[in-house]
Amino acid sequence: MDFSRDEIGDVLARELYLSAGLDCGLAHGAPSVAAAVLGEACLRFMPHDDLPGRSLILHDGARWVIHVRDTLNDRQLNHAVAHELGEWFLRRRGYAEPDVEALSNCVAAAICVPRPAFKTALRELGQDVSALSQRFLVSESMMSLRIAEYLGTPTALITEKVVLTRGEARAWPTTRQGWAGLVCRARTGKSKLTLRRLRDAPERMVLRDSKK
Repeated sequence: MDFSRDEIGDVLARELYLSAGLDCGLAHGAPSVAAAVLGEACLRFMPHDDLPGRSLILHDGARWVIHVRDTLNDRQLNHAVAHELGEWFLRRRGYAEPDVEALSNCVAAAICVPRPAFKTALRELGQDVSALSQRFLVSESMMSLRIAEYLGTPTALITEKVVLTRGEARAWPTTRQGWAGLVCRARTGKSKLTLRRLRDAPERMVLRDSKK
């Protein structure tokens, strides 16, 4: 069976949860999932300058250890651990670059926000990005993309470096100039897209198909 990019994240995260004996209907958080999969001592906190990035998973003797910066806040830690665990699981399943990099964020999001638990939260909170982010201890960036994956709403997260798209296929721009024009039209109401700045990262914007 062929799965879309968005669906693969859910499928693999569910497999990971089941292999660890965890209930997908609950938001355990990535550190707890990692402990269930890799062992209780799978996290090692490191001084900020000792790691090239926020996190890194390394083989340590007979086990895998996720090294994380000791300066991360709870949301950053949740995402960093999920990302490393997702990459580890993808490679165990036989994926290689560039697929690992392309899929790791989708798997990480599904680890932090498992679909059954997310379905319950949506019924309780609606599409309130801030409230959902607090519930699952993730950034509003991740939550905006997760909502798009679940509902299929064409969505674009615009950051300073990249643009990430989720949801059903749409004719998104392919150039920086094209994105700038689309944002301008959304701002002035000349587009069927809605534009929202994120509270926890005001420099980031989310474009969303208002028809959905």
